[in-house]
Amino acid sequence: MSAKQFNAWVDEYNVCGIQMPQAIDALDAGWTRCLSSNLYRATETAKTMHTGEIVITDQLREIDVRAFTKLPVKLPLSWWMVIGRLAWYGSHRSQQESRRETILRARSVIDQLEQDQNKATLLVTHGAFMKVLRKELLRRGYQGESFTVPKNGGLYTFEKSLK
Repeated sequence: MSAKQFNAWVDEYNVCGIQMPQAIDALDAGWTRCLSSNLYRATETAKTMHTGEIVITDQLREIDVRAFTKLPVKLPLSWWMVIGRLAWYGSHRSQQESRRETILRARSVIDQLEQDQNKATLLVTHGAFMKVLRKELLRRGYQGESFTVPKNGGLYTFEKSLK
């Protein structure tokens, strides 16, 4: 696919629906609130996991990926994705958000969560952003599950002991 086709594919993916492979049992986990990415697939997942109010925010959106060039080159989808993520990692100007901006966004989410420490919060977000968020949580002393590639609909818990 061309760069233009890749960008169109990403845009279409960001508004597509979901197929839940199995019911996710997060309902009994004692969540007092739920924050979800504003992408459709996340809000639909949140509805299967939480019965209460769901706060939808763009702060939990996936890290956008764009074609790294406008040159008339055709590459397989997987190549566009890998090179796009590498371009993001290097804060290449082709990407809409720099790596530093993503880290600051993750820190902002955690700051918001820490303002009300007594609320068990369910976050519904996306794979690449989850990796950044996990790294920031660990940096702040949280403990939680490890993952290389988070599972779609997977539940990962992080806690910080209040000393």
